[in-house]
Amino acid sequence: MITIILVVYKSDKKKLNKILKAIGTKYNLIIVDNSLNYNFDLIKLPKRTKIIRSINNGNGSGINIALKNCKTKFAIYFDIDVEFKKNLIHNLIKYSKKIKKFSILIPGHGKYKSGSLPVKDYVGEASVMFINMSILKKIGFFDENFFLYFEELDILSRCKEKKITAYLLPSLEIRHSRASSIRKSAKLDLLRAWHYMWSMFYFYKKNYSYFFAVKKTSHYIFKDLVVILISILFLNYKIIKFRFFRLFGITSSMLGLNSFLRP
Repeated sequence: MITIILVVYKSDKKKLNKILKAIGTKYNLIIVDNSLNYNFDLIKLPKRTKIIRSINNGNGSGINIALKNCKTKFAIYFDIDVEFKKNLIHNLIKYSKKIKKFSILIPGHGKYKSGSLPVKDYVGEASVMFINMSILKKIGFFDENFFLYFEELDILSRCKEKKITAYLLPSLEIRHSRASSIRKSAKLDLLRAWHYMWSMFYFYKKNYSYFFAVKKTSHYIFKDLVVILISILFLNYKIIKFRFFRLFGITSSMLGLNSFLRP
């Protein structure tokens, strides 16, 4: 009935084992390895696990690969760096029977009070997604132009536009330690900065218009330019480089270039 989906890329083995323990062994599991050569020797995998090796074309692409290999009515995607109570999956199933007509159910993450009613047509953070396969297929899953960031906002925006409702469930709380599944490095920080800005502009351009995207992101551009000028005066090359990569990312997106930067 349910398939669990995880996407790994050089992921921390302790975090992977921790989330696998929390998920349990009752469900089918598909792990997409965007590293191509991730070593699972020290990972305690359930018996019903399918590992798919893939070139790293982004998190959304990895989720799509798993969804296309999913044979069950529902799928649940988890970011590796989330924590949740043992009854989360059970409660998601209960909500799926209660709501029935939905595209995606998303547990709460602190923005709404835990006792709040389900939020209809939700567009926002979604590090855990309970996916109704037959309905989500209607809009073609995730946009693989996004390599990193904003892919979940995009799919939730499309769900709202196509009137295939996604719900936030504030009563089911999770904790998301953002960007903690991979060991941090200066190179990775620059990559994230580039993709965050590229994806932000592309998201607004795609879902609204080019001019709306310029309006929404212009203050980020201005701030980055100001910070670079100040950092030049103080010879702070680390900040200059970081802000340059942000500007490089958004400029690439504005020029219509693909999300080309890779680890």
